Amino acid sequence: MGIRHDISVASINRNEKSRYLLKEDVTDFIEQARHENSIPAMAVVVMDSERMLIADIQGERVVGSNSSATLDDYFHIGSCTKSVLAVMAGRLIEQAKLSWDTRFFDLYPDLKALSRNEYLTITLEDLLLCQAGIIPFTAGEEYSGLDATVSRSREDFIAYLIRQKPAAKRSRHGFKHLYSNASYTMAAAMLEQVTGLTWEELVQQTLSRDLQLPVIFGWPNKHHRNQPWGHAEIDGTLKALSPEHEYRLPDIIAPAGDLSLKPLDYASYVQLHLQGLMGKDNYLAAGTYQTIHYRQRGFSFGVVNASAWGERYSMLDGSAGTFYCATMLFPDSDFAFVVMTNSGTAPAVKGITWISKKIIKKYFKLWWMFWM
Repeated sequence: MGIRHDISVASINRNEKSRYLLKEDVTDFIEQARHENSIPAMAVVVMDSERMLIADIQGERVVGSNSSATLDDYFHIGSCTKSVLAVMAGRLIEQAKLSWDTRFFDLYPDLKALSRNEYLTITLEDLLLCQAGIIPFTAGEEYSGLDATVSRSREDFIAYLIRQKPAAKRSRHGFKHLYSNASYTMAAAMLEQVTGLTWEELVQQTLSRDLQLPVIFGWPNKHHRNQPWGHAEIDGTLKALSPEHEYRLPDIIAPAGDLSLKPLDYASYVQLHLQGLMGKDNYLAAGTYQTIHYRQRGFSFGVVNASAWGERYSMLDGSAGTFYCATMLFPDSDFAFVVMTNSGTAPAVKGITWISKKIIKKYFKLWWMFWM
């Protein structure tokens, strides 16, 4: 199954529902957010379940350069990658090759003898919900105890994880929620075991082949120097990280957050979720999208959900510190938007939060909310 963007200058911004949110509004919002928060480049795509309504990008691929970012550039999506893993799992479940309650050690019986007893019953669902007690690996100091072999091999990494004391408290219903990148490495391993494919091959099969959404692994400028560079604050100054820079996500947690997509391609991926949440089958059955987004209140399968103003909504946020990708879906109003930047600094996050509020306020006519 492939996806067409169905986007052109003629089609953007013609949906009647977007009459309160115009292309010029988004352009102004981006300009203000960038300049007030030192964001090198920012892309925004607004959509409903059928069309891309507004798409705009401003700024530079590298701060201080004359190289303008375009909608054909790749941006790192960070932990939004987790939802891709959930989609791949959902596809396999629909094909009866797996289930949400498949136990990890049913697929990896040889590892059972290495594991602490507390982990013996954890399931795919537990791992995707971050309720498996697995060490988070969301901070740099967690890597200090790993030797070179464990740092390079996901299989050895998993063997290490299941020997460690659980990082979350356990109740009679199971482990408490604890956000964990390493949990998604284990979930990816379950998909690898039932398909015989690596996580990388599954991503290429799902995004590039089935959905026709080209994807690259890692930072965009590792793919090509002329792609956007990530930016971080170093010694109080915004710095661009060159392709040669040593900072990268460790391969052992790549399934939790190391993909890059073009803004319109990522928006098309989000649009699939919006369609599913509105009851339409596409790459997955509508019910599977409901499960991914709303299996559990608050944090589901790599997705945060909540409600406000009588609207349910879900969010996908991702950053590895040098890019940021923010996504909000409002299925009750057939509305979603994406904001992508090539900076992960605190000011960049502030700018993304500000522009998200402005888009919501304008779209839903919340003019009376003066604090937004």
